[in-house]
Amino acid sequence: MKLTNITGRELMKILKKLGFYFDRQNRGNHRIFKNDKGEIIVISAYKKKVLKPGLLNGILNQLNISKDEFVRLRDMV
Repeated sequence: MKLTNITGRELMKILKKLGFYFDRQNRGNHRIFKNDKGEIIVISAYKKKVLKPGLLNGILNQLNISKDEFVRLRDMV
């Protein structure tokens, strides 16, 4: 399945649905999210800027979720 364009703001909403919370912002636009298990995800994206496919695929790999599951979560937001 092909991923569609998504902004940093939309990705942050999806992370919150997955149980992550905003921890801090580092080095300009790098936002750091954590969950209760201690997992850390760093998003280097502006809120309104569209993420590039390679960056989005890397984040999905860190989250251990499939593209189909991601699309389902995106449609729920």
